[in-house]
Amino acid sequence: MRLDSKSMFGLGIFMALFVALPIAAQEKNAEKGKTEKAKAEKVAGDIGLLDTEKNYMIVVTKDGKLVTVDFNEKTKVTQLVPKSAKMADIGLGSAASVQYTKKGDKNYLNGIEYVVKKGGD
Repeated sequence: MRLDSKSMFGLGIFMALFVALPIAAQEKNAEKGKTEKAKAEKVAGDIGLLDTEKNYMIVVTKDGKLVTVDFNEKTKVTQLVPKSAKMADIGLGSAASVQYTKKGDKNYLNGIEYVVKKGGD
């Protein structure tokens, strides 16, 4: 059985598409994954632990849930009485509203607003 040149050309086009389309779809999905930004989440409660050497903190919610978040030197820190603040300024038991982003199995602190615990500074 012989195939004419038109049939061979059509078969060649079909084979090229058969191979190329899945590769193009994979690249498109990979690009889509890179452009999607993780949605920031918020949690409010008291600061249960603050480790400025290992750069993480634990927030205890009103329901008693513990949320661990990591931070770095670029993390935005705002004291609700407007003045400059640093992570080390936050006292244990301070009421706080924390915004964080999930990346894998870790939560990374985007920003924190807190009120100094009464009787503390």
